[in-house]
Amino acid sequence: MKRYLNIYLLLLFIGSSACQTGQHEHDEEAAAETTYTCPMHPQIVQSEPGTCPICHMDLVPTSVEGEDFEMTDDLAFLLQPTNQMVVASINTIKPEKKAVKDSVEMEGIITYDERRIYSIPARVGGRIEKLYVKYNYQPIRKGQKLLEVYSPELVTAQRELLYLVQSAPEDEALIAAAKQKLRLLGATETQINRLIQTREASYKFAIYSPYDGYVIGLNTTAPSATPSAVPVATAGAAGMAYGMGGGTTTAAATAPAAGGAELPLREGMYVTAGQPLVRVVNPDQLWAEFNIPAGEIASIAKGTHVRISFPQVPGEKLEAQVDFLQPFYEAGESFAKVRAYIPGQQQVARVGQLVSATAAYTTAPALWVPREAVLDIGTRSIAFKQAGGNFKPVAVTIGSTAGGQVQVVEGLAQNDLIAANARFLVDSESFVKVSE
Repeated sequence: MKRYLNIYLLLLFIGSSACQTGQHEHDEEAAAETTYTCPMHPQIVQSEPGTCPICHMDLVPTSVEGEDFEMTDDLAFLLQPTNQMVVASINTIKPEKKAVKDSVEMEGIITYDERRIYSIPARVGGRIEKLYVKYNYQPIRKGQKLLEVYSPELVTAQRELLYLVQSAPEDEALIAAAKQKLRLLGATETQINRLIQTREASYKFAIYSPYDGYVIGLNTTAPSATPSAVPVATAGAAGMAYGMGGGTTTAAATAPAAGGAELPLREGMYVTAGQPLVRVVNPDQLWAEFNIPAGEIASIAKGTHVRISFPQVPGEKLEAQVDFLQPFYEAGESFAKVRAYIPGQQQVARVGQLVSATAAYTTAPALWVPREAVLDIGTRSIAFKQAGGNFKPVAVTIGSTAGGQVQVVEGLAQNDLIAANARFLVDSESFVKVSE
């Protein structure tokens, strides 16, 4: 009996030693496979625990190669990226088809009607002796004296009429022709009658305004150009030069400025026949011009009601309608010009005055959703459409905006359920990929 007991104890000792040896070898193998690294500096890798030589943080063990976990269906569903499907429990809405009332705020300026601008040209060549209009937007009346010129051609025409009146008063045909010549040169009936009464030719001939309004373009500076020294061989220029005691004149002195721009009028300067002297604008009809973004031109149509206010005159309002719409592209920007006609016979609007306006309009029936339901991701706009119990991103085309709503032109139907707030469904570190 004692013999069997000794054999049992010997076998038990041998088994325990083998077990301890196997466990020790497994621990040594696991220790040999485990490495330690720094969370902040992954280039630091050691085979045993310690601290990082750079930041002195404790090293952490890296994952052991060969470890794996089982991917179940539930786990795969939850780990889907946000660019494919977003699982959430949020409020949903449906696009609503309706017409929306809105308004556009505009800033602009009062200007004159370009169709009511009249030019007063010089009918004869001569020298400006006296100038009675001094600045732009100076008010003038019909029959008001604008300037006085000295013209040899006018002096000669006056002397011809006086000679006929004195030497051949019975020759009515010649006298009528001489009077008509003076009229064509710009003389009025009053000037002709006074010439016949005084029997003395005037060397300073006055030019009167045939229009009511305001003077514009008076001091326009002509573009710089190299004057030509070639004499002008025209009868009018030659006659003016000899009549004033000069020799030849140059093209720079007689021709209008290059590009058709008027020279600034000054006393003592010479003008030629046909050269514009002043321009007069009739203020009975004024324009209020506004520039708006090109995207808002679809909201405003001809006849849209406009309420114009004047920041310089609080409380003053003018009611008008849109009469003109035109897209513009200038300096790399697209915009639209909106024009409203306003009556000039009032005491508020003045040319050059800055104004504000509100244009109210009603959109055509369309699908509208809250602004928060559409997300702009840079290249396109998206909304999250409900599919079962989940939400998928769909591309949408948006139109105009009105208040807190946006018009959906394409991408959604009236019966679709979409997320009320699209921003809640976007991970800050992911990018939404819309399936085509």
